[in-house]
Amino acid sequence: MLVMDIHFFRKSNLEKLDYEKVLDFFEQQGTFEIYYTDEVVEIQYKDPDFDLEYSYWITDRSRVNKIYNLSPVYSNAKFFIEIPIMIPSFFAKEIMMVMQKLCREFDLGIYQESFDDVVPFNMVEFLAFFERQRAQCIQEYGMQDKIYYDEEKLNIICKFQRSRSRLCDYYHNEVTVNECYPIVDTNGDSGMCYDWNFGTPVIFAPYVDYVCINDEEMGQMLVRRDELFNIIDKYISEIKNFLPDLYILKAKQAKKCKKEKNKIKKIVMNKDYKVLKLYDAIGR
Repeated sequence: MLVMDIHFFRKSNLEKLDYEKVLDFFEQQGTFEIYYTDEVVEIQYKDPDFDLEYSYWITDRSRVNKIYNLSPVYSNAKFFIEIPIMIPSFFAKEIMMVMQKLCREFDLGIYQESFDDVVPFNMVEFLAFFERQRAQCIQEYGMQDKIYYDEEKLNIICKFQRSRSRLCDYYHNEVTVNECYPIVDTNGDSGMCYDWNFGTPVIFAPYVDYVCINDEEMGQMLVRRDELFNIIDKYISEIKNFLPDLYILKAKQAKKCKKEKNKIKKIVMNKDYKVLKLYDAIGR
């Protein structure tokens, strides 16, 4: 995975960075695991909703090239983050929110090898820089099994993915809330897909292109979501005031859907495809 190193600096007239307080900061986030070796400390985040991980590192020596060209106003904190580059902006923004909080709490500036010098962390400017770097990587290395997806729709899908446990809790675990995932077929056509165990209550994710129906008798059946909704429209209802294009199929209606199996069989697609991760979708 392509990553971008962002190094943290602190003004030389301030006390040295208190690493114990830094580790406490990450422990308080509740989403990081800390691993120790003789030379480095890895502070690793494993995202439960996106199956993606990234790490901060505390090192015993500087990892900054040409450090002597930088302003002596700043001292290297020997502390950096590896940010995955080929990820959706939604997830990148979440990484940056933690960085922003970290920089404010410990008076840190940031440096990347393409910068002229250390700069204060600015969320808007850094997101724009990140997106330029991602575009440059795509130009140099290609999409590398990533797909493009509509930026606005992708953001909504990512919000849905992040809200899955909240939706389950709200509906008392009486409906299934599955993950979204991109698929790419042998012709290179791609789209967003969602699973449904046929005849069971479910919340259908917003803006997906396909539904993979799992049925004990028929096995897996891939259908276009719009065509499926045309068949089961009378059984589903929209969830309003949460996310757009979000629908629920409740238990009683889910059972009634079973009588539509023959209609659904007629829209099954004959498509060989590869499954990707949601973070493999890049907005544009």
